[in-house]
Amino acid sequence: MKLIISFFFILIITSFNSNAVDTPAETFDKQLENYIKGKDNKLPDIRKNNNKQLNEFIKKNKLNNNFVKKEKEFDISKFRGVIWLIVIILIIIFSKSGFTGFDEEEGRIKKKKSKDKNQSRIDEFIKKSNKKNTEKEREDEFSYDEEDWDSEMQQKANDDFLSEIYSEDLKIKVEEKIVENKPCYFISGIGNLNFKDKDFKLIKKENDQAKFTVYAFDITDKENEITLQGLTDPYKDENYLLSSTRNMESKPGYGYTDWTPIFIFPKLLVIPPYRGERKIKFVVSATKINAKFEKGKIVNNKDFYFSTEAILNLNFQEPGYLEEDQYEDEVNEKIVQLGLAVAYSEKKINQRGVEAIKTWINQKVIWKNYFAENTEEENENKIKYSFLLNNTHELLKNKKLSLSEIVKELNYKSSISKRYDAMNLLLNIAGSDDRLSSEEDKLLNKTARALELDMDRFQQMKTSTIANIDTIDDTDEENEDTIFNFSPDMTNEEKCKKLRLEYTRWNRQTNNSNEKIRNQAKKMVELTASLRKKYNC
Repeated sequence: MKLIISFFFILIITSFNSNAVDTPAETFDKQLENYIKGKDNKLPDIRKNNNKQLNEFIKKNKLNNNFVKKEKEFDISKFRGVIWLIVIILIIIFSKSGFTGFDEEEGRIKKKKSKDKNQSRIDEFIKKSNKKNTEKEREDEFSYDEEDWDSEMQQKANDDFLSEIYSEDLKIKVEEKIVENKPCYFISGIGNLNFKDKDFKLIKKENDQAKFTVYAFDITDKENEITLQGLTDPYKDENYLLSSTRNMESKPGYGYTDWTPIFIFPKLLVIPPYRGERKIKFVVSATKINAKFEKGKIVNNKDFYFSTEAILNLNFQEPGYLEEDQYEDEVNEKIVQLGLAVAYSEKKINQRGVEAIKTWINQKVIWKNYFAENTEEENENKIKYSFLLNNTHELLKNKKLSLSEIVKELNYKSSISKRYDAMNLLLNIAGSDDRLSSEEDKLLNKTARALELDMDRFQQMKTSTIANIDTIDDTDEENEDTIFNFSPDMTNEEKCKKLRLEYTRWNRQTNNSNEKIRNQAKKMVELTASLRKKYNC
């Protein structure tokens, strides 16, 4: 822009009239012009000139305009040296500035280009920086320092759910939980049922069903796996080994997305081989429907699909079934004393009850080694138990027999299965005379609790005894409660629940082919109905 302005400046200067030099003219004209311009104070003698000359002068020079124009005329010839000096100076100035930016628009364009270039560089830097950060984040996902590693391992130790849920194989765990105030072992599973493709062809032939079976093994001694014992159905097999079985629908993709109970064992029914801390392995096997097991192992491998297992450390307070032998004699003696206490519960001896005790002694003690033909030991046992009966009778009459001490010793030296065996004897003694007295009923209930038996199972055992007797003593309100083993701390809701079970149980027997059982069942149905009304069930 500066260059353009300078160029116009030079043009303006050079445009001034360079021909300002006077030209020869007529004397009259010259004099008159000088006078007008003030160069000469003497007016030319107009008289010497006619009007025709004057008019021609005016016409020729257009006096009205020319006067002013001539006043503004400038003689540039006088400033030629200065003009060239100015031109040289401007050239030097512009050369030093590098002739950058010919105009404002060009400057704005260059500035915008520079800005765009800088922005492009910034964008490129951000792009590269983001790429580096992303790559670093990905590296960080798979890099751990020692502190992070410890935290990660601790988390995995506490909760392996994520690794389990995505596993293709069924996995199990064993937990002890309380159900209706009763401790139980829950065997839960998670994951897909890991059948092979060939397995589904066989399963299809069995209506998409597979049998799932669980056994428990004591593996404390790695070289000697020992099966655990069960006491009653459905928690035992035909050989009284702890076991449970169920058929389940099995199709491709079937499994458990959350930990789900598969089997449950009441704690009291689980019998280990030995007392104390034991390592127990639970094994769940999937097999054909008709698969057979022997000592917890499948007989025919062709019937086998897959298995999964879990190990649990358990502490058993009572002796195992393999160490009962060392306490056997003491335990048998205490059971006989309890039996005689029931026979004497009405302050007079029940002879039929005594006979039931003797029968038990013969089966469990005297005839135990019958085929060993050890006559001497047999005779010693007869004498020993005869003396025991007489001595216990005397203690009962004198009220010197401590039932609490007997129960305490039994709980420590006998297994739970042995204690159920003892309770079965006591029920037979109570029902031996075809009647159940209120004294017998109260003693039976008290003893069952003291021996830490499962009360529901005990009630089932008692129901079977009651079904086979002719009469139950006339009941008052207290005796009604003892028949169904109601404890003082039970709520009416709990009593009603128990009565519903008993009503259902007895109602099934009202059509029994045995007249004796049928009649007793009708009486019990009437009693349960009366009690349900009493407790507003």
